[in-house]
Formats: sequence, structure tokens, C-alpha cells
Amino acid sequence: MSPAVEIEADAVPIVRIVAALARRSLAQPSLAKRIAKLNGIVGIQSAADPQSATLRFDGDVVRVERGIAADADVTITIDLGDPDAKPKVNGAVRHPALTVAAAKLLEPPVGSWQDEADRFFTGALASPACPRPLRVVCTDDGTERQWGGDGEPIVEVHGSAARLAIAMSGSAVLPEEILEGRLHVVGDLRNLSILTRFAIDHLFGEL
Repeated sequence: MSPAVEIEADAVPIVRIVAALARRSLAQPSLAKRIAKLNGIVGIQSAADPQSATLRFDGDVVRVERGIAADADVTITIDLGDPDAKPKVNGAVRHPALTVAAAKLLEPPVGSWQDEADRFFTGALASPACPRPLRVVCTDDGTERQWGGDGEPIVEVHGSAARLAIAMSGSAVLPEEILEGRLHVVGDLRNLSILTRFAIDHLFGEL
């Protein structure tokens, strides 16, 4: 059985993001088995802002809490909005197994952009508030897919296969990907705002 991921009732954004990443990673049976054997505490510091969280490994439970525990065995500083950024780690030499396990929890596997977009838009389009149709265009080869109807799309998302897959999977912040120019979007501000709300829900594992 995969370890359960628990968070506090009033969890702050970084706790919800870390918990969502952990749940996706623990869907891998081999990793879940490894995590179930661990005991230890890992602090997670955001490289982009002051947010921080703590992962407590306790056999069949992984608890995610706000702030970094004073007794953390390992501390990882990472930009959770950019999966390509290299983390900085303190304590890895003393706790190598704990460090590797925590790193893998924060980097769940990502499928093809088509599969990840299908999961994201299927969840978003379950709400009548979601704009539609929605089109995604891969700039690597011009491949495109559309969700929510066959008419002229209300919102289009353009980007490379790699960036689309990461953003659509919830491993990166879609609005940040757009603001940083890694993805490009065509659509009016109202519909983009609504889509952003669904993207944040997806990031939190709540879509």
C-alpha cells in the first residue's frame, strides 16, 4: 500500500503544492515501497520566495507542514515553479537515502504533452465555467489538439512539447510559464483568468 500524504486543514500554498507532487510520485509502486521504509525529516525552502515546508517521513505516512522544522535532517532549496532549476541540498552526505527519496517525491514522472493536457482539460471542462473550445499547439512540429468542441478556440496555448508537458501536468505553474515566455497564450483576459484558476487548482492537486 502506498504511504498516505497528510496536510494540515488550513495548508498554505507551498504545502498543497508539495503534497500534490508527492501524491503523484507515490503512484509509482517502486518509489512508494522505498518511501514506506523511511523515517526522517526534510525541509523544503522555495528559491523563489520565503515560503517553506517540511516533509515528515514516518513509514506509511508522509506529513507535509508549513515552515522548516528545527530538527530537519535534510534541507532542500528548490524553485517549485521551474522543474529545470537545480536544487541546493544541505545534509545529503549524512542522509543520502532520505535526500534521494525526497527529491524523487518532488519530481513526479511527466507523460507526453497530449496525455497531460488531456488529463488537465478533462478536469477543467467538467466545470461549466471553463472556457471552450481550448486548443494546444506544439511549436516543435506544429501538432495540435483541441478540447471542448470543434469550433474556433477561445483560448490557445502554444509551446514546446517539453514545456507543455510540464505545465499541463501540474509540475509547473502555468501562469508563470506564460509570464516567463516559456509558453504563449492567445485569448482575452477574462478567459485566461478563468483558465489560470483551473491551472492553480491542478497545481494543488485539487482539479
